[in-house]
Amino acid sequence: MNTAIGYTQYGLTDTAKVWYDWNGVSYPTPSLHGGELGTRYASESDNKKTTLMNKLNLEFLIDKHHSVSFHSVFTLANGHPSDPVKEKSLGKKTDFDSRMHSWTVGLTYDYRTANDKFLNSFTSRYYWYSMNTSYQNIYVNIPVEDIHLNKNSIGFSNAMRYRFTPFFMAKLSGGYDVRIPSENELLGDGYTISPSERLLPERNLSVNAGLLYDLSGIHPSNLQIELSGYYMYLQDMIRFTKGIFGAQYQNFGEMRTLGVEFEVKADVFPFLYAYGNVTYQDLRDVRKQEEGSNLPNATKGKRMPNIPYFMANAGLEFHKENLFGGKGQNTRLFVDMAFVEEYLYDFEMTENAKRRIPRSTTMDLGFEHSIMNQRLFLSGKIKNLTNATVLSEFNRPLPGRSLGVKLRYIFK
Repeated sequence: MNTAIGYTQYGLTDTAKVWYDWNGVSYPTPSLHGGELGTRYASESDNKKTTLMNKLNLEFLIDKHHSVSFHSVFTLANGHPSDPVKEKSLGKKTDFDSRMHSWTVGLTYDYRTANDKFLNSFTSRYYWYSMNTSYQNIYVNIPVEDIHLNKNSIGFSNAMRYRFTPFFMAKLSGGYDVRIPSENELLGDGYTISPSERLLPERNLSVNAGLLYDLSGIHPSNLQIELSGYYMYLQDMIRFTKGIFGAQYQNFGEMRTLGVEFEVKADVFPFLYAYGNVTYQDLRDVRKQEEGSNLPNATKGKRMPNIPYFMANAGLEFHKENLFGGKGQNTRLFVDMAFVEEYLYDFEMTENAKRRIPRSTTMDLGFEHSIMNQRLFLSGKIKNLTNATVLSEFNRPLPGRSLGVKLRYIFK
């Protein structure tokens, strides 16, 4: 069992009286109190948040064939925002104290044959969370609404593994799972992510199947080849969306996913490791109606935006002990490459309205050298070595080439 308690104090000061467009032209802020971050209010917040997380894992071995385990994760988050300047700008209070609890508890039963040829693992879970806070609409002067959420659900999954040979196996799993919103998704970060007081848990029905060829510990190459496919039907998907004032996490009806992944990794030589993987996933909007209405959904069947559908990674790592002489030293040199195919940053309703994030290929080059039997480490990495233009979700630019160096010491 482990327990962690955290206290965070953070704030945002935005009282500038002008804002600038990309051409350098200045404009007065909508509020007399200031505020240049695309909002209609100024801000000088002093927010406090207390969090507690407890994890408990228990396992009981009945015999060499049967075992049971119990898992529990409990989270508590209390938020206390304060922003008097924002209240003056809007003429009303819009940030309120919040209290969130969540608890996920699971019970797993494992069965394996004597020769470990077959393994079956069945898990049942219980999910619960509550949210108590208040909500005030920024745009409309309506009474403050008290929010008291109390949600619970159950989930289950079953996973099987069968070894055809000691190094070749098949895997199959399926289940109905729930993902409780995190405290950051519910409460926001006090800066660019707005609170989402009414956020509902995600519910996911999934099936996964795969084949694994694994020579780890059997052959010097430690070759691993894995092919897997998956299907998911996701309800109340939690999606990060951009709004008029910052961004927030929102529930997005229903989504269907079909995907396939392939990965190869091996020690090509005793001093050279290589890996490569490729992923293709087809995510589609399957909502029949628009959110909160009876109107037909115009984007039904269209690919989900802001999620890449085709990706590939590859890399090489050279490693050798005492490359420069001496004792107790280890050196690693590595290069990683990442490819992401062009994808959408919003739904495309017509052929003339292209909303796409361009294809990108990036390469990272790095090193790590340790001495004193891996106590003292010096490492560095050049990210985006070719200074390629890369855009993230929502079509936002990412940094170009950058260099970082790190010194680390481990007490043993």
